[in-house]
Amino acid sequence: MKIWWLCVGVIVGLGFAQLMAESRAPRCDINAALAAHDRQLLDLPAIVGIYVGVLADGKTPCLKVMLARPTPETERKIPRKIEGYPVVTEISGEIRPLRP
Repeated sequence: MKIWWLCVGVIVGLGFAQLMAESRAPRCDINAALAAHDRQLLDLPAIVGIYVGVLADGKTPCLKVMLARPTPETERKIPRKIEGYPVVTEISGEIRPLRP
């Protein structure tokens, strides 16, 4: 009987550990994460902007990185997560100020 309870405990413990590893909760507000990391991202070549958005599911917050053009070098340097939030790239093209 003790072995059975030990097996149940191990199985529950492993399941809980895996659940905790998969559900890494963001460490801070997404706007604070954006403010803390926008300079380092904007210093990368071809990045023209960063903003708070949502994933395709329409509810998961993420950071969206706008690229003037896709380059393998820049894509490699962009982290996939920042402060626990997913980072998504999109091609926006060049962004220039409007003339009055």
